[in-house]
Amino acid sequence: MNKRLSGLLTISVCLFAGSAVASNTNAIEAKTSLSTLSQDNTSHIDRVLGELTRQHDNASSLVKSARQPVSLAINSSLLADDTSQVTDDEDVLERLTAVASNSVSKFKQTGLASWYGRKFHGRKTASGDTFDMNGLTAAHRSLPLNCYVKVTNKTNGKSVVVKVNDRGPFHGNRVLDLSYGAAKRLGITNKGVGNVSIERVSGP
Repeated sequence: MNKRLSGLLTISVCLFAGSAVASNTNAIEAKTSLSTLSQDNTSHIDRVLGELTRQHDNASSLVKSARQPVSLAINSSLLADDTSQVTDDEDVLERLTAVASNSVSKFKQTGLASWYGRKFHGRKTASGDTFDMNGLTAAHRSLPLNCYVKVTNKTNGKSVVVKVNDRGPFHGNRVLDLSYGAAKRLGITNKGVGNVSIERVSGP
């Protein structure tokens, strides 16, 4: 082997050895970096978990109970407060309903009553009944259909109980529109209108 070839071979061996050493060094450095990074992340996570634990431990009992799992949430004092609020709302609604019902059952009104008869005889009323001009019925703007009211003629004291099965009257200042039969009982058919008082009753 000549000197030139021997020299080239020596240089190649040295270069290969150097490259291998460099590669090995890079691999060690990369592994060390990954290990350091992993340790840093673990340390960071530990710090976060530690801080959360500290905050939880220092929290009020109300907040702690609210943080319980869903399966335990029914025992939360926050939920208990909400339930109490719902109960209070239901109680208020029941009381308002009772007051409204009581007000309707004690309904009283005064004013002019008119009457209607032959022209509407046989027609359907607002309640679905067939209007009978000789029956004891009446039309009112707002009272519940099929309820009963006692109507008293304030001029002569005569009274009659009628079923509210229609809507009206829709003109003038009249408060009630009586069937011909009811108006006749009260003695207002000749005048056409009468000054009456109306009182809600349970039935005829």
